Amino acid sequence: MSANDLAALDDLVAGQERGAPLAIRHPVTGEAMDIVLMIVGPDSDTAKRARLKLDDEKFAFTKRPPADEWDRMYVDYLARLVISWVAKRDGVDVPFTFTNVVKLLRDNLHVREQVTVFAQSRTHYFLSLPIEGDK
Repeated sequence: MSANDLAALDDLVAGQERGAPLAIRHPVTGEAMDIVLMIVGPDSDTAKRARLKLDDEKFAFTKRPPADEWDRMYVDYLARLVISWVAKRDGVDVPFTFTNVVKLLRDNLHVREQVTVFAQSRTHYFLSLPIEGDK
């Protein structure tokens, strides 16, 4: 299949649905931590549904949502983009649940910021695709 073929676009969206790993970095040293979140791409069906849910919640308010409610809605939106993780607490695996992801994002602004930036970029998903001619 040629990179100029419409089917290539389908592959790009499918790849975004599979997600790409985000190794969380320490907020001060910048070193990669042993926390890896698998994030869907911005063109994935999962991301589209998450955006629509956020819009529905936002538009349910007659005016702007209060800041604390907007914060909750945005954290929930980001949590919907995380499809799996590798995370430990005191050496023990932390189960992957929506509630646990929300807690991580709510309690750690630097993680939320990293997920926001990562989830908005298509680069992570395009770079992981094989290039035509590579074996």
